[in-house]
Amino acid sequence: MFWTQLLRWLVSDSPGHVLGSTPRQMLADEGRVLLTTEVRDKTYLPALDARVEARILGPEGMAASVELAPDPRAPGAYQAFWYAGKPGSYVTEFVATRTDEEVGRDMLTFHRENGVAENFKTSLNRNLLERLAAQTGGRFWPSDSLGRLNEEISYSEAGLTVREAKELWNMPAVFLALLLLRAAEWILRRRWGVV
Repeated sequence: MFWTQLLRWLVSDSPGHVLGSTPRQMLADEGRVLLTTEVRDKTYLPALDARVEARILGPEGMAASVELAPDPRAPGAYQAFWYAGKPGSYVTEFVATRTDEEVGRDMLTFHRENGVAENFKTSLNRNLLERLAAQTGGRFWPSDSLGRLNEEISYSEAGLTVREAKELWNMPAVFLALLLLRAAEWILRRRWGVV
């Protein structure tokens, strides 16, 4: 039993004859996706004469079929670009055949999301910030000169508002209201004969 379990463990992660992949499984604000498949024959050598089809199911019952072309740079690899038009999850089934005989199948999922591209590429874009400052009459401040910022900003009384926060327990009106509520409760209990 030990040797059976050991052999099963050794071959459990071996890939199948068809292995589908995509560079990114999360598409942010773009729908163009590269579908890639590696096809191997029964002896696990690259299959050069296979016909590979990707069947795609998407949101709202969308279905599409794409034929993948051989990649001249990698033997046994097939690829095609496809456009995911709507946001949502997509399931792709790759089917490879050779001379009307099926070599194998593989499944792949990817997801398209809209409105999230602004969360990526959060590094400093100095050219864009300088253009925005020039167009709006402002000024771009690099991080090393922020110490001079308070000297450069002119002081103006216009539109100056002051907000003063007082603690609730330091206000005499609140203290008197609480005292009156407690006294009213005591008087009512006395009148009803509860006290």
